[in-house]
Amino acid sequence: MIRFQTLFPFKLERKFLIVCFTILYIPSILLAFPTYQEVKSNFTPSDISFYDRQGELIQRLRVKKEYRTEEWVEYKEFPKFLIDSVIHAEDKRFFEHNGVDGNAMVASMWSSLRGFSLRGGSTITMQLVAILDPELQPKPKYRKSFFQKIKQINRATELESVWTKEEIFTAYLNLIYFRGELRGIASATKGLFRKSVSSLTPNESYLLAALIRSPQSSIQKISKRVCLLKLEKDSESSDCEVISQFVRESLFRNLDYSQHPSFVPLFAKSILDLGDYHSNLPMKVNTSLSLSYQKKVEEILSRNIKTLENRNVKDGAVIVLENKTGNVLVYVSNIGKESSVSQLDLIRTKRQVGSTLKPFVYALNFQQKKLTPNSILSDSPIGIPVYQGIYRPLNYDKSYKGNVTVRESLASSLNIPAIRALSFLDVNEFVSILTDLGIQGLQYPEYYGPSLALGAADINLLELTNAYRVFANGGMYSKVQWKQAEGKPLQTVIFSPQVSYMISDILSDREARSYGFGWDNFLSTSYFTAVKTGTSQDMRDNWCIGYSEHYTVGVWVGNPTGSPMLDVSGITGAAPVWRETMDLLHESLGSQLKPLDVDSQISDEVPNPNTIEKTKSFRILTPVSGSIFALDPDIPNGRQKILFTISSYDVSYSYHLNDLFLARAGEPYLWEPKKGEYRLEIKDKNNKVVSLSFFEVR
Repeated sequence: MIRFQTLFPFKLERKFLIVCFTILYIPSILLAFPTYQEVKSNFTPSDISFYDRQGELIQRLRVKKEYRTEEWVEYKEFPKFLIDSVIHAEDKRFFEHNGVDGNAMVASMWSSLRGFSLRGGSTITMQLVAILDPELQPKPKYRKSFFQKIKQINRATELESVWTKEEIFTAYLNLIYFRGELRGIASATKGLFRKSVSSLTPNESYLLAALIRSPQSSIQKISKRVCLLKLEKDSESSDCEVISQFVRESLFRNLDYSQHPSFVPLFAKSILDLGDYHSNLPMKVNTSLSLSYQKKVEEILSRNIKTLENRNVKDGAVIVLENKTGNVLVYVSNIGKESSVSQLDLIRTKRQVGSTLKPFVYALNFQQKKLTPNSILSDSPIGIPVYQGIYRPLNYDKSYKGNVTVRESLASSLNIPAIRALSFLDVNEFVSILTDLGIQGLQYPEYYGPSLALGAADINLLELTNAYRVFANGGMYSKVQWKQAEGKPLQTVIFSPQVSYMISDILSDREARSYGFGWDNFLSTSYFTAVKTGTSQDMRDNWCIGYSEHYTVGVWVGNPTGSPMLDVSGITGAAPVWRETMDLLHESLGSQLKPLDVDSQISDEVPNPNTIEKTKSFRILTPVSGSIFALDPDIPNGRQKILFTISSYDVSYSYHLNDLFLARAGEPYLWEPKKGEYRLEIKDKNNKVVSLSFFEVR
């Protein structure tokens, strides 16, 4: 057999080879290669990186499923032994040739004539041009053709004339596959060794270099290749058993590719779903989230849910929005690892919202001048004909308060007055207002009937919280912002500033709220907040939504399975979480209800802010409406008295009993009881009723 060397007794140089290949090559127009910077710019990691408002990396989310890539790594970040190992394994004369290694190519040509692959003669530059030029890729199930190889040589020399060696080597290591889905040196280093490229050891570098030629080879073959490479580079004996163990551990490790950090995966998914990133996805997203507040609110929610376990409350969610911008500050979608549905975003899960829709019912009545905060509504039994029969709503405590003001009705969350208020409206128009507030997926109005006032609609926490933000912003609606908002958001008018002021004033009225919730509760803060609670039918969901001057906070607690809670109300369920979150946000920040602009035009139907501030404090404290007194026969006539007290005394106001004037309301009043039913009223100087109470003497 003729030896290969006798056929080629002399060394073929590059010029001779190019002439030969040009004769064989059928000319075609070669498209210009992109520049190094263009290739680098078009390289995108497989994961989007999300940063909080302080610039801290908080989440990585994979969006490219066909491969794994990390950030581009520059030449200066490669350890010298990594460069040396790759050069030794793939292209020993890389820094000497101009794209084609003549010696290796002739050897490869001879192997081709004998029926073997052309792969062995490919330099690093030739391998790179095959990646950059799709025409140089072999067809599936076929080897690269002879003419593809010729073209590859031409393209390699062309690339060498415009790129530096360092650029070629850098692009090569960033674009090749190392093992499985690991594409690029950064993903290979992270997947196999859990470290950065600059931290690689010599043994790790040998393994990476050995993987390039055949990434999917068996562990045994790769181990032999690494051992041989180490011996060639170190020129000393090496324990191949130790190397084999190292290779096995490294190659098995990439089965669990870490996606670190992962603080807010469901928040990141929401950005992709809702944040207008459906095309041209940026690989870096600077979000509005505060990781510091996020962690603290997560702890608040988890701790409070644990205290409710005996009441069958298993999970919860919290969202915090900045009022002016709509920026998401906190997004706690469940209680985390301890949640039975840790992959489910409970902020975006639709559920019945209970009494939290009542402020919008009254706001639309105020807007249409059908009610004012001082209007009187009857809290008494009612039966409403509906398709299924007669609808008979009840209050939460199953009692009735008689005639009450709108202020008391809303602040104390009375059901029957709210249903009466809804009856004054066109329900189609009310549903339309809810849609304008960003609430999606609502049914046709007849589907809900009068129960819509009590929150029969299914709404998620994100939509509901942003709807409440409208009141905090003087009636202006804008979308939720997921990244740091630049400039003022696009706004639309939903309610007038006057209407928003009145709703805020009522929802912050501690005295009016005490009518239904008592004086001391989690809703009462030392700074301005307006807040509303809600509980869905059958005790399945518990809500607390409220806002300060700066933030709107929404809280839901309950069970993802929908099983009912045990004896949980808005005050005992979601409210403690809401209160702690608000206190956290206002540790060093004040909050106040800003008065309306003095130039605002306010209709005679709607009292001005000064009147609202004044009338809110006049409320009957005793007797509590619904009280029943019994005369004691053992006490002489004239010695038995019932004490009338109000929240604030002013001689311009007066006591009236069954429409009869009793006295000026400058101080408490002692009344001698007589059998009968009574209506005690406090009237202002214009003879308007500002508070009333019903009681009976037997």
